[in-house]
Parts: sequence; structure tokens; C-alpha cells
Amino acid sequence: MPTDYIRNGVLYVTENYLCFESSKSGSSKRNKVIKLVDITGIQKYKVLSVLPGSGMGIAVSTPSTQKPLVFGAMVHRDEAFETIFGQYMKITAAAAAAAASSGDS
Repeated sequence: MPTDYIRNGVLYVTENYLCFESSKSGSSKRNKVIKLVDITGIQKYKVLSVLPGSGMGIAVSTPSTQKPLVFGAMVHRDEAFETIFGQYMKITAAAAAAAASSGDS
């Protein structure tokens, strides 16, 4: 699966967004802000197994991306995935409940 591999920065998860801030100077175009409700797929991703943590990442798909965004080179990938996935499930469940209740009115 072809991907857009992103690394060298900090990945944040907030109540409603997944944000990536590039640590390379002058590369603000690599910064990403993704609404959690816009995510259509999220999975653990492994590119390389040569070095510990070097190929460990998280792949995120959205309707606006042609190929998954892979946030890579993560040492604590499993913990980050659980946090992101947990918040993703919470926000999508809340959005589904809001849509259902507005349909009842």
C-alpha cells in the first residue's frame, strides 16, 4: 500500500483532532491537522524491522488523502495508537449519537 510517510516531529491528540508538528525547521507544510471524525481508517503500521522503533508507525486514512498518512519512527507506537484510537472511537460515537438524536426530532 503506497503511503505518505511522515516523521521527525510531535504527534498530538486532542478531544477532536490529531495534529502533527514537524520538527524540521522551515517545513511547516509537513504539519498536519486532522479532524478525528474525518478519519476513515486507522491502523498500526510497520515499514522496517531493522532498527527498534524505526519502522513502527500509525497509518491514518481520510477522504481527503489519496494514500494513508503514516506517522512513523515511533518508539511508543502501541501506547500512542491506543490513545488515538480510544479518542477516535469516543468522538465518532458522540457524532453518531448526535446524528441519531437530530434525526428523531
